[in-house]
Amino acid sequence: MRFKSAAGVAMVALAVATTVTGGDAPKAYADSSPVAESFMQIVAHQDDDILFMNPDISREYSDPSVTVFLTGGDATGTGFPDICAYSASRDTGARAAHARLAGVTNPTWTRTPLTLSTGKTVEVDTLDQASQVKLVFFRLHASGDIPAGNVSPDDLFTLGGSNTDSTLGSAASDGNCDATYGNQSYTHADLTASLTDLMSRFQPTVVLAQDPRVGYGYSHTDITDLGDQSDHIGGSRFVGEAALGYHGPGGSGHFLLRNYRDYNIRIDPPNVDPTTADDKEQTFLTYLGPNQSGTATTYQGLHDPVPDPNESTFYAMFPARQYPRWSNGTAWSALDRSGLLNAFAVLDGHVQVWRETSGGASWNGPSAIPGGDVLSPALGVIKDGNGLIHLFGIRLGDNQIVTVAQTAPGAWGDWTVLGNPNPTNPQYVGSPTPVLNQNGLLTVFVSNAGGGVSAVSQLNGGGWTTSWADLQGSWVRDGLAAAQASDGRVDVFAPSVNGILHWRQSAPNSATYVQDTSALGPAPAGPITVGKNADGRLEIFYDQGGTAQAATQYVQSDGTWTTSPSPMDGPVSMEGVSVVTGGDGRNTVVTRNGGGGVSMTSQTAANTGFASTWPDLGNVIVGAPSVTLDGAGRETVLALGRDAALHVSRQTAAGTDKPFGAWQLAGD
Repeated sequence: MRFKSAAGVAMVALAVATTVTGGDAPKAYADSSPVAESFMQIVAHQDDDILFMNPDISREYSDPSVTVFLTGGDATGTGFPDICAYSASRDTGARAAHARLAGVTNPTWTRTPLTLSTGKTVEVDTLDQASQVKLVFFRLHASGDIPAGNVSPDDLFTLGGSNTDSTLGSAASDGNCDATYGNQSYTHADLTASLTDLMSRFQPTVVLAQDPRVGYGYSHTDITDLGDQSDHIGGSRFVGEAALGYHGPGGSGHFLLRNYRDYNIRIDPPNVDPTTADDKEQTFLTYLGPNQSGTATTYQGLHDPVPDPNESTFYAMFPARQYPRWSNGTAWSALDRSGLLNAFAVLDGHVQVWRETSGGASWNGPSAIPGGDVLSPALGVIKDGNGLIHLFGIRLGDNQIVTVAQTAPGAWGDWTVLGNPNPTNPQYVGSPTPVLNQNGLLTVFVSNAGGGVSAVSQLNGGGWTTSWADLQGSWVRDGLAAAQASDGRVDVFAPSVNGILHWRQSAPNSATYVQDTSALGPAPAGPITVGKNADGRLEIFYDQGGTAQAATQYVQSDGTWTTSPSPMDGPVSMEGVSVVTGGDGRNTVVTRNGGGGVSMTSQTAANTGFASTWPDLGNVIVGAPSVTLDGAGRETVLALGRDAALHVSRQTAAGTDKPFGAWQLAGD
């Protein structure tokens, strides 16, 4: 798959039928960009990016793309004379896989040393037929076969010590033992500074990393270990630390960090369409190399004989799945009290805001909200009863839920710490989901360490409850949703391994929530979004497991919920669905499609079903888009581009069937 860069599209009416599947490129027309798009993914082992960041990485190769492998992957060299030979063979597999991703057959690579500002030397491999594609090898020792006096990347991050990227005294002439790169000892500070140096040299706008903080502390009945490999965790922690010293191309601040879950994606339903999953598997097989076992049932790759792609509860599960560690959410924009749109994202390590200068004319930003610490990318955004916007997030330094609120449109107060429902395992807290109660006060929900849901509520006068209420539940994952129904009571929805869990407030403004005795629907393949029909009935939207398409469930005329998903016959949907109710009462939904662009559809009439056509607004984006109404009632789609900038497509006039204009760069 080859995709063009940030794009606009001429006016598109919702009546036009354009559907994008996993293998189709979206329409793309040039849109202005503040910086050149560029990607860097930093992973522990030679197969991590193709297993856990694909298909996202498959969209990069028309832009500069640098993949950094921190370790030699040398812990288990079955069938090789030593770990150096095994590491070198895995490097060969990585080159083959990335050439396939770049669409290059019969590839050749130019391999050169690069000495960093720390004095350390790494290998940079450039694909001759597509020179924008580069691989960087550090060859640190992987966890496992570590010589005395050395530590793994995870221990290097947490305990200190050193990691030598070569086996001392080995006679092999390649891999970890190449004389150009061998026997280099890294301290914690060395590795952090080396990664910051690489970012500064290659100037990425988007950096992809693994999971620095596994968010699940419980086990599945069929999968006894939902943790992660320590090299994944330690390497990603180094990436997060190194990123604090990098501020985007030319110091522009246009820099997004995206983390991806690893082994524990097995707990979730498939969320990659079958065509793309097959392509992902073929890339993995290219990495492994031809089967040398002589049997079809046992796979031992020429480059890496250890992973078995047929292993039903492990490697065979990864091609059909890709999950971010933290989604950016589907509702990260809001209209402030003065009638101007605001959009929010974690950019350059901190919460940033874009704000319209006048309705639909121009934007200011991105500007950092003062006083904020480094937060996860998943922000909760909502207005209180006074029309002031509140933000909620996870402070990554200590896993505390924090919030900040406007004091007036365009002005912000101080950050407040709301705490964490998990005193002994704070890392197992989920992304905050706020809701407005009938009395104008807010309640915030998170998943907790026990696999359930906890809540904290705003008090009269602006304070918050000091303890978290436990709503119970089990197997809950990130991606909660909540909304106030027409009777004033709040409904809460949680994606769970066991299905969609549902609670209702016992009475308006109550702190008591009653959970349904059975799941509302099947386990979704991502976050849940809740909208409201013109007649007040709630409706939820989510990516359906297996089909990788959007589905919906809703309150029926008799007040009961549908109990099975209604497929929306749309394109592949990635990372959830955003919804807005137009002035005519019709709901419009948007999603990131399988090509990386934005697709949308609307109800055919208020309180009814959705059109089967999904017009494509073009562009290639990062994360999920957000749709909202501007001050003139026009539906407005906001998306983060691959340039780490905000891009906006807006209707030419209010009305669900009105066309959308070209994508425009918002702010600087």
